[in-house]
Amino acid sequence: MNSIDNYIKFSLSIKDKNVVFFDYEYQLIKSRQAKVYRAKVKATCDHCPQCGFDHLSHNGHYKSRVLYPAANASEPVYLELHKERLVCKDCGTSVMATTELVDKYCHISKATRQKMFMQLQDDRTQCSVARDNSVSPSTVCRYLDHYDDLFRRNYSYLPEHLAMDEFRGVGGKFHFICINGAGDHTIQQILPDRFKQTIIDYFDQFHINTRMRVKTVTLDLNSYYQDIVRIVFPNAKIVVDRFHISAMMTRAFNQSRVQLMKTYNKQTKEYRTLKFAWKLYLKHFDDLDVKQLYYDRHLRKQLTQQERVQLGLNVDEKLANTYNAMQGVMLCLKNHDKAGLVHYLEHNDQLTPQMKATLKTFKKNLGIILNASESKYSNGPIEGINRMIKQIQRTAFGFRNYHHLVSRIKLQQMRTKPNK
Repeated sequence: MNSIDNYIKFSLSIKDKNVVFFDYEYQLIKSRQAKVYRAKVKATCDHCPQCGFDHLSHNGHYKSRVLYPAANASEPVYLELHKERLVCKDCGTSVMATTELVDKYCHISKATRQKMFMQLQDDRTQCSVARDNSVSPSTVCRYLDHYDDLFRRNYSYLPEHLAMDEFRGVGGKFHFICINGAGDHTIQQILPDRFKQTIIDYFDQFHINTRMRVKTVTLDLNSYYQDIVRIVFPNAKIVVDRFHISAMMTRAFNQSRVQLMKTYNKQTKEYRTLKFAWKLYLKHFDDLDVKQLYYDRHLRKQLTQQERVQLGLNVDEKLANTYNAMQGVMLCLKNHDKAGLVHYLEHNDQLTPQMKATLKTFKKNLGIILNASESKYSNGPIEGINRMIKQIQRTAFGFRNYHHLVSRIKLQQMRTKPNK
């Protein structure tokens, strides 16, 4: 029993019985001190693969140097493999020993590739991954191109609940993204653009029976997304994301507040009442504190949060009506109250022009707005994925290659969902 072989295999986590280590030393490779482990690779071939006879004889060794993962990135590890060569006496065919540590014609071990694969799932740059594994950034990019094969396209299945959106990616272009709206929220597909025909062409690759199984599609108020859903998903119910409805309401109220505020002089009490503590106007009214007093230095008095908001609403009646409409719609969405939602959309006379325009848009899309009030699905998961994509691009200082961006997105989602 070779003790050196056992110790080296244990430290490097190698279990291939055809590899037998016999020596190790430090060498200067590429101007860096590196650990080199020498091993012989035994040939296991008994018959010639060309003629089938067993007249094989030893014909020396082929020496190759293979990069292996290192515990310390400052000291790379190399395996100097002496692969046994055999020659057939009948046909002259040459056979060389192989090992599961590295692919044929490759000088980077499978373990190193697996380590790069795991590191690419983290929030870090490709250059740092290359530096930790003693390879070039181009090598990381080349392996990243191959990783796209891991995400196989299954054109026989679609989730029952889909969520659609877009995000800004390579070169400032918008890319379409679609995920499973329920369950594990896995990414269904990312397309290089968000053109209507491109999206329709992608979903047309699925059989009509597969597309008919889709029950709901969650999206924002983008009009051509609704047209796409009606074309490719005949039985799907369109659900507008409740966050986008609330965001449009709060934006309209904020514009009304700022427009009214600018009609007063900056030194007046009305201006200070509308200008400061603007965040309180955008909170749900029930979440405002009614007990705890705090000193407002702009108004020079102690108030609760509800009293502070009420002072601002007392400045103008239309602004107060606009606030009540905004709070009413958000409360109806929260409580899934369809009748109350219709009431607020119909009675919109004493409101600011900004809020009237917003409610007019809601009335135009009344059916899908009502679907949002009764559905439990939203675009929250896809907005979280968009936030993850922004962080990936920020860390990498942007991407020039669309496929690299998509691979990094899917790899990072694999880290957050290891069971997949």
